[in-house]
Amino acid sequence: MTSPRGAAGPASASGVRRSGDNFQDLLAWAAAMRVIQAGSDVRELEMEINGVGNVDDVVLRRTSRGDSMGQAKWATTTASKVDEDFLTGRSGNGRSLLQKFCASYQLVRDPVRPPTLELLTNRGLDASHPLLGHVDGRTDLLVPYAADAPASGKPRQALQAWADHVDVSRDALLEVLEHLTFRTGLTVSSERDRAQVLMSAAGLRHDDMALAQGLAAVAGWVRGGRRTLAPDDIHAIVDGLGLHQGNPRAIFLVQAIDRDPHPEDALEALDWVDSYARDAPGSRVQPLDPSSWSTMAEEVRGAAGRLESAGWKDFLIRGAMRQATTFLVGSALPDVRGHRLHYRQRGQEWSTDAPRVTVPSIGTSEIHIGGGSDLAVVISIAADASRDVARYLTETGVPVADLVSLTPAEGPHDQTVDGPGQAVAYAQQFRQAVRAAVSARPGTGKVHLFLAGPGGFALLLGHRWNRVRPTLVYEHLGTGRGYAPAFEVPG
Repeated sequence: MTSPRGAAGPASASGVRRSGDNFQDLLAWAAAMRVIQAGSDVRELEMEINGVGNVDDVVLRRTSRGDSMGQAKWATTTASKVDEDFLTGRSGNGRSLLQKFCASYQLVRDPVRPPTLELLTNRGLDASHPLLGHVDGRTDLLVPYAADAPASGKPRQALQAWADHVDVSRDALLEVLEHLTFRTGLTVSSERDRAQVLMSAAGLRHDDMALAQGLAAVAGWVRGGRRTLAPDDIHAIVDGLGLHQGNPRAIFLVQAIDRDPHPEDALEALDWVDSYARDAPGSRVQPLDPSSWSTMAEEVRGAAGRLESAGWKDFLIRGAMRQATTFLVGSALPDVRGHRLHYRQRGQEWSTDAPRVTVPSIGTSEIHIGGGSDLAVVISIAADASRDVARYLTETGVPVADLVSLTPAEGPHDQTVDGPGQAVAYAQQFRQAVRAAVSARPGTGKVHLFLAGPGGFALLLGHRWNRVRPTLVYEHLGTGRGYAPAFEVPG
């Protein structure tokens, strides 16, 4: 008997259409969440409407600036690129995508409140293209690079070829490019995560089942011909689905070592990526200028202060950060001022007010350094960093008397903290252990803190870091490379 063979080969035309529809539904549901997000300037969602040309898939009407108008383009594989053929290729007598964007811009052009046109796709940019390889990572725009291209050279030639293709002047094309964003690399997983984050920010249930309900609602809007949704419409829909769960949350985004694909979702967004020396996010460990640590800390506290002054108590913390930074963010929104923080860790939401669960007692050991009167503390959850820290302290002459090493009772492991309840319990235990170590050394002037564990734990620990001592938290520079003093945190 012959066993059935698995499906192989390229996706069918209907499969591609369904995948594209699902991708567009994700974008639309996230857009709906932006409409009901507290503090958002989005007042209405429109889908597949008339009068805006080809940028009609997802349209966000705004109150304080120009509208956002998106064209969704799905590719069956992320190996497909936004390249010359994708932008300027034509099928038969049809128009190219670039021609469609230019024509759409003329339809929606508004010199008072200029709109933003968006290419929304899972395709990546063609890094070898003389123009597309230079889309700005902060703005997703080709301008000013295209506008500043030298009179001779490939970028200028490519720009002129585009202008000739669209049959407009170079300046007219630059005007379009000034308002056309390339939102590329939007994978299904990243867009699902974004949608669930926005659901959480709106105070809704945001598990996989809740997201599935939301996507089904979008499919129903499309089938039913519903094209415009205001906040009341969306609230009625989520009420009918039973998705409301709690208070709205302010999204606080810190882009430390990598940029977020949707910084516009945050009420406060910081961007430090260009402050780092290396190109790859994994290798960004310290800023080029050591004085930037102080500037970064001021920016975090300033953003936290603005959110607090606006009346926020619940916060959803986002962004690619290392542990020293997440600790700083937690300390800037402390438990003693009644703040509640939420953070997605490995697909779970870790919250500072999660009910604690029983965890084993932590282990404590000490290493005498003899370099001064301060106290060093290393908290090793995922890996044992005590030897590396002791060597660093000795070699660099950090003025500490002792190094106190704190670990879970069963030893460091990358799965020691299994969820938010355990994270809360461990944060409380480790903070108490540090307090006890300081109390046993009343002459301690400062705590030098080293962390080896999940980012969510660092956030929860910083959130509870009070009645200790002024603390200098360090950043690990990589195996064998030591540490760098990063942020000063009040004790």
